Amino acid sequence: MFRTAVRLQWKRRAGGAQGGPIRPVPLVRLPPKARVFPFGSVSEESALLRFPEQGWKVNDGGSEGWAIVGDAPGRRLAVETVLGRHRIAPNSPPPGPLPVNAKLPPTDAIDRETWKPVQYLAFAKPSTSGEFTDYTARYGALQEEDKLTVRQRLEASFGPSAQAAKNVFEAMTLLGMQHLVDMPYIALSSGQMRRARIATALMTRPAMMLLEEPMAGLDAQSRLVVDDVLGAVNAGEREARIVLVLRDREEDLPSWITNIVDVREGEVWVGTRRQWDVRRSAQSRREQKEEKPDGSRTSNESPLVRLSHVSVSYAEGTRPVLKDVDWVIRPGDKWHLQGANGSGKTTLLSLILGHHPQSYSLPPAALTLFSQPRRMVPTPILRRLIGHTSPEVFSAFPRNMGMTAAQVIATGYEGVFSRRPINEEQKVRILSLLEFFAPHLATTRTGEPADMTAREIGNRNFAHYTPAQQALLVFLRAIVARPPLLILDEPTQGVDEGIWRRCFELLKKEWEEMEESGTEQACVVVSHYDDEVPWRNGKVLRLEDGVATIPGDAPKV
Repeated sequence: MFRTAVRLQWKRRAGGAQGGPIRPVPLVRLPPKARVFPFGSVSEESALLRFPEQGWKVNDGGSEGWAIVGDAPGRRLAVETVLGRHRIAPNSPPPGPLPVNAKLPPTDAIDRETWKPVQYLAFAKPSTSGEFTDYTARYGALQEEDKLTVRQRLEASFGPSAQAAKNVFEAMTLLGMQHLVDMPYIALSSGQMRRARIATALMTRPAMMLLEEPMAGLDAQSRLVVDDVLGAVNAGEREARIVLVLRDREEDLPSWITNIVDVREGEVWVGTRRQWDVRRSAQSRREQKEEKPDGSRTSNESPLVRLSHVSVSYAEGTRPVLKDVDWVIRPGDKWHLQGANGSGKTTLLSLILGHHPQSYSLPPAALTLFSQPRRMVPTPILRRLIGHTSPEVFSAFPRNMGMTAAQVIATGYEGVFSRRPINEEQKVRILSLLEFFAPHLATTRTGEPADMTAREIGNRNFAHYTPAQQALLVFLRAIVARPPLLILDEPTQGVDEGIWRRCFELLKKEWEEMEESGTEQACVVVSHYDDEVPWRNGKVLRLEDGVATIPGDAPKV
C-alpha cells in the first residue's frame, strides 16, 4: 500500500545538503488578521475573506485534523484560497502563506511530472464543458460488452504503468471495493462512484487533499469505511493532510477532526473542535425548529406508479439488480427510499422516470405509470408529470447556453434542458418562487446580502450563481409545475443547511396549498439521512441487494 517511508524521504530532501535538524514547515500559514482579495485589488471593501487575530496554520504531520464549514460561498472561497486562486495580504515571509504549493513530489509518485501538491475533490459540480450531458445514457451503455471496467478506467487515468495497476487494486481494497474492480465502471451506483473517485485521488498521494462532502450519498457502512481510511491517511500513515469541506452536520464530522475553520458572510472563525461545539450549540439554541408536515396519510385513489414483480438484470441475466420488486405510489404518498450504495435505488427510479431501456420491455402489467403501461406513455409526457432533481441532473444541466435563472426554472414545465416559451401565469409562479428565496439568491460573491428584486434575480445568468445557488434553482425547476409526482434524489447535495431549511418551509407551504385546492402531490425522497426527509411519519421502502421491503409489512410467500 502507500508506504509510510515516503514522509521520511521527503523530510530528508527538505533538510538540505547541510544535514541539520529538520524543522517541518506548515502546509498553510496565513498571518494574523489576514485578508483574502481577488487578484488586482487590496482594498478592504473588496476583501473576500477576513481571518481572525491568530490567522490560520495547518501543520504538516501531527495528529490535527481540519474541517472547513460555514455557508456555501464561504466554504468555496476558503478552498480557492488554499488552491492559490486569490491574493493573501499581508505577505508572509518565505516560503509564503501556502508552503504546500511548493512541496516536492514523493520519489515513488505514479507520475512526478503531473503530480499536484494539493488535490481538490468535489462531487456536486457541473461538467467542465458547460454542455448538457445525457446522464441517462449509462443504462443503454450497459448493453455493450466492451465498456471499461473499474480497473481499466482507473488505470487509464494514470497512463501505462505497472505501478498504477498495483495501486488501483490496493486503493480499491483500502475502501472495501476490491470485489468491484472488474465490473463495468458505468454500472457503479453514485455512492460507489464516489468511493472510487476517492480511491483514485488517494493514488496520487498529494501533500494535502481537500475533500468536499465526501460522505454525502454514502450509506452508513460506507461512511464508516471512508471515515476510517481518511482518518488513517490524515494521521500520517500515507503522506497526506486531509481537509474536509463540510456542511456543519454533526454526524458528518469524523471523530478525528480536531480543528475547525468556520466561514460565514466572509468572516472566518478558526479554533478547536471543542470551542466550535460550544459556539455551535449556542447558535442552535437561537434557531427556531420548523415542524415538518405529517406524511403518514394513505390515499385510496388510483396509483400514479405501480410495480408488480419487477426484476432487472444485466449481462444476460447474470448480474441481477432488482429482484421481484412490488411498489405502489398513490397521490399524496410520501416515501423515503432507503438502501445501501449499489442496492438498486438508482435503477428503480430510472424505471419510474422512463430513463431505463428495460422499462419498455417489461410486461404491461409489471410497470404502469399514471394508470397506463410504460410503453404507452411517451417520455415527454412523463417529464411533465414527474418533477425530478438529483446530483446527476445538477451536473448535466447546461451552463454555456446563457440561460437566466428564470429560464432554468421554466424548463421544469416540460422537463427539458433548453429554453422554452413562458406565459404570464408561469412568469408569476417563477417570480413568486424567486421571491421566497430572495435572501439566498440576492447575494454578492462573498455571500453578503445584495439589493435585488425577484425580477433582477430571475434575469441573472444561471452560470453566474454559486454552485449551491444553482442547486437551489434546479430544485425549483423540479417543483415549479406542481407535478403529481416529485422525486428528490439526494436533494441536499451541494446545498447548505440554510437553503435546505427554507426548502422544507416551501414544500410544507406547497402541500398545504395543493390540499386546499383539492390536489395532492406524491413525493419520493432518496437520502441516507432521516433529517433530510421533509415530513414526519411517512412511508419507507428499503432496498437491500435488489430486494424491496416495506418495514412492518408481512413478507412475501
